[in-house]
Amino acid sequence: MPDVPSTPLSGTVVHGAGRGRGLGLPTANLAPDPGASVPAPAVYSGWLSRPAAGAVHRATISIGTNPTFCDTAEVHTEVHCHDTSDDLYGEHVDLWFVARIRDTVRFAGPDELIRAALEDIRRSEAVLDTPHARAVRAAALSAALR
Repeated sequence: MPDVPSTPLSGTVVHGAGRGRGLGLPTANLAPDPGASVPAPAVYSGWLSRPAAGAVHRATISIGTNPTFCDTAEVHTEVHCHDTSDDLYGEHVDLWFVARIRDTVRFAGPDELIRAALEDIRRSEAVLDTPHARAVRAAALSAALR
């Protein structure tokens, strides 16, 4: 998959603006490790690996400047975990990328953004059920259990 990194992005989960939770789609905001190479802005399907917990979760990952809200030029990495609502604040995690779903775009407002995010999650779920995604999950789980 040429549009996705072949190595995980590591970092610590930090507090964000709280918009995702307010929209009904909570996200874990990642502060990448110093010197980490952050992928190009886009929406990705992947896995969130939690070495401290020995767990791997299905994820839809958004990297970008939050153009719908136009409140910063800073690039944010936000992860919606499909299968956990655990409190991840302060936890060091790894993001394993499987596929690029779409480019980051500005929506007319929150309702349009929510509709697109729900479609992103649906598409991510389908991608995560492929043999390639299962192989990436196996690598993420192996690394998490070390």
